Amino acid sequence: MNKQTELTSSENTVELKTFIRGLGIDLVGIARIDQLRDMPTGLPGSTEYFLRVGYTNAIVLGAQLSKLGKTATGNDVSLFLEKTAIEICSFLEARKKGALIIHTEDEYDPIHRIGLMSLKVLAKAAGLGWQGRSLLIISPEHGPVHRLIAVLTNIELIADAPLPNRCGRCSLCVDQCPQKALSLIDFDDHPSHREQVLDINTCTGDDGCLVCLQACPWGKKQRDKTDPKKE
Repeated sequence: MNKQTELTSSENTVELKTFIRGLGIDLVGIARIDQLRDMPTGLPGSTEYFLRVGYTNAIVLGAQLSKLGKTATGNDVSLFLEKTAIEICSFLEARKKGALIIHTEDEYDPIHRIGLMSLKVLAKAAGLGWQGRSLLIISPEHGPVHRLIAVLTNIELIADAPLPNRCGRCSLCVDQCPQKALSLIDFDDHPSHREQVLDINTCTGDDGCLVCLQACPWGKKQRDKTDPKKE
């Protein structure tokens, strides 16, 4: 039997993204971990730990709440992403490649609400969108991204380019927050620290508040496309 020819980075990327989109994922991007060395993590040593154990790329997936229909909850979307991530791990393991899931609800430091790796930082680096004034990732095609998940791997891939911030002077998510949990801070890429923008103790997003998602004009554009009354 002939030894299987190793695919190029470009071929790996096409094959992988085709597989993932076949699982029903609209938002997928690739980020290089070595470009995120200063990224805070829930482990000592920042991202150097993941590089030392051999992970070179992050496959980042995103989904909007509306992805699964009007009655879907955040937990439903998280479960959908978890199942997809497991399928991706099986895909990679069949090719003798490593895989580690960075879960949606990981909290290695629950006091400061820090996960194993920041999914929002990974999503920005992978070109899924930019960080809006609500700190949500905003996709130009799909609006605010409600849930994220990532799979770290050592397969050779082509990274995606980050997107520039397109919020402009819009502050609707801040203005309409019923808990006044958001502060209006100007930033091009991201604030210097999360607490500048978001009061975690006041925000009720974990309890089902969706105002910042619904207020976002980028999300409204997507809803108008899918609403037959708007046609």
